[in-house]
Amino acid sequence: MRDKAKLYCLIQFLTSLAFGAIIPVYVLYYRHFDLNLFQIALVAAVFEASILIFEMPTGLIADIYGRKISVILSALTLFISGLIFINFPNLYGFIIAEAIMGLGETLKSGALEAWVVDSLKHQGKDQNVKYAFSEGKRFYSAGRLLGFVGGGYLGSLNIKYIWHPFVIVFLITFLFLLFFMKEEYELKRLASAPIIKSIEDTIKQSLKAIKTERIIYALLILAFFFEFSLETISQFWQVHFSENLLIKTQYFGWIVAISSFLVILFVNRVTKIYENLKNETTLLIMIKAGFGLSLLLVVLTYNPLIAIIFFIIIQTLEGFSGPIFLDIFNKYIPSEQRATLLSFKSLTGSSGEVLSGLCIGVIALKFGLRPTFGLGTLVLFAGLVIFILFLTRRK
Repeated sequence: MRDKAKLYCLIQFLTSLAFGAIIPVYVLYYRHFDLNLFQIALVAAVFEASILIFEMPTGLIADIYGRKISVILSALTLFISGLIFINFPNLYGFIIAEAIMGLGETLKSGALEAWVVDSLKHQGKDQNVKYAFSEGKRFYSAGRLLGFVGGGYLGSLNIKYIWHPFVIVFLITFLFLLFFMKEEYELKRLASAPIIKSIEDTIKQSLKAIKTERIIYALLILAFFFEFSLETISQFWQVHFSENLLIKTQYFGWIVAISSFLVILFVNRVTKIYENLKNETTLLIMIKAGFGLSLLLVVLTYNPLIAIIFFIIIQTLEGFSGPIFLDIFNKYIPSEQRATLLSFKSLTGSSGEVLSGLCIGVIALKFGLRPTFGLGTLVLFAGLVIFILFLTRRK
């Protein structure tokens, strides 16, 4: 397929469709098989810990041997993890499945974005990168929307079957990528070179890029604090809405689908606003601050409707921030280490999620979910302050 941006959007759509089908109800799937809040947080922490372990090695593989093979292996690995969720529905089965899923995520993260950026540059379409990310987010949100509605409905019918669409979609994705994904550009790396030497050179050049551009430090710090904050609401919103606010499960798919619909409608306009601002980080800071304020209001309210509204805002703002963050980050990293550095960005965010997972399970059991969400709010605003201080120092 010659149009790399369209293929990128299609991959985003299929991936988000698969994950969207399980996101509204996967915590309830764990609850159905008698996991408590601490065990749910533990399983999530295993997923993020596996990302910490595999993120850099898979990024190096993508930069040394090619991004195509990394993305294809990602689809195959995620397919296998879904099979384990279906056939081994207990704590130990979930832990193994989450670890394999983390590997699948790391094989794609960084590699897919690096592939589309360098493919467009190879075609002389550098100016299209930000719009590829923006369009990719729209297709990602469209997939999530369909997945959310279908997954929420399927979960209300029979919670045991929510992983079946996940398995089917990733099998289709694997076969599609095998035949249609092409890698036509050439990087300054050779797979025939000694593997240790290739790894050493890639790591050295990646660290050099981070040291050269101070804004990369600031973005990595923001990613750490933001993912810590996001994890607090991501893991427990279903339990909070179901058990504390008494919102019916069949509405969960529609709640997250609305936010995806809003992202589809407005993400290109938000990207246009970002493009016209003189300071490239201004809009990113505003979006993250809006996320924090919305999370605070979810903490404070006891009204189900208000909680739903501000949760939708949280999900929508998270969707707006992704393309902006990726565009800024990619401006300052070299092509030869792009997948490695994008993996390092993902690794940093996963570190925040792992730390969050270790904290929130204990806090949720001892103090409840509202204090857990409150912790996420405080951490995010602390991260924003540090991010701004780093940018000020850079200037």
